[in-house]
Amino acid sequence: MLTWTLDTSDPVAVVSLSGHLTVSTTVEVRSALHKALAVHPTAVLVDVGALRVGEDIALTVLSSFARTAAEWPGCPVAIAAAGQELGNDLDRLGISRAVPVYTDRAEALAALCGLRAPRRFRSMIAAVPSATAIARDVVRRACTGAGVPELADDAELIVTELAGNAVRHVGGTMELLVTVRDRYLHIAVRDESRVKPRRSLPDQDTGEGGRGLLLVDAIASGWGTSEVTGGKVVWATLRIKRGG
Repeated sequence: MLTWTLDTSDPVAVVSLSGHLTVSTTVEVRSALHKALAVHPTAVLVDVGALRVGEDIALTVLSSFARTAAEWPGCPVAIAAAGQELGNDLDRLGISRAVPVYTDRAEALAALCGLRAPRRFRSMIAAVPSATAIARDVVRRACTGAGVPELADDAELIVTELAGNAVRHVGGTMELLVTVRDRYLHIAVRDESRVKPRRSLPDQDTGEGGRGLLLVDAIASGWGTSEVTGGKVVWATLRIKRGG
C-alpha cells in the first residue's frame, strides 16, 4: 500500500510518499505529483523518507514526472530524504542525473526556495469564438509585463492556435496560463477533453486545415500535451534571449 500527502502552503509544493512503491502503485504516485503540479508551484519536492521500494524500476516514475514538469509548466523537481540504499538505486537507474537528490527535506527546501519565482499570468476564458482575441490580449500583456515584449508576436500566433483548438473541438471553459521563467516563456491552454490535437498537413484539394499546429511547430522551441485531472493541457515554449 502507498499513501501520500501534499503540502502547498509554501511556494514549493511538497509531496510526501510513504508505503510500498511498486509498478502498480506508481499510479498513486503520478496522481499525487500531478495534483502538486496543478497548483503551479515554484518547484515540486518529493519526500521519499518513508518510502519502501519493492521494484526499483518503479522509481523511474520520478524522472518521467520531472521531464513532464520541465516541459509544462517549466517547473523544477527535486527528491529529498533518500537513504543510502534508495540513493544508490537512484544513481544506478540514472534518475539522480535528471532530478536533484538532497539528503534531507530542510536542505532541499533551502535550495528550492532560493529559486526565483516565475511570473505567472492566468485567465479563465469561455471557449467561444471571441476566446482567441481574449487569449492574444492576455499573452501580449503578459509579455509586456514580464519584460519580454519581443516575444509577443510569436506568443500571439501560438496562443491563437492553442485556444482555437479548444474553441473548435472542446467548448466549455479553458484555462490560459502564461509562465515566464529565466530562459523560457511557457504558454499553456487547459481544456476539458483528453483527446490530443494532431499535427497534419492541409487538405490537398481545399488547402484548408492543418496549418495551425505546423505553425506552432515552426515557431515554438517545443510543444506538446500533458494529461491532467479532468482533461489535458496543450503547451508550447518560446526561448528568451537575454542580452549581454
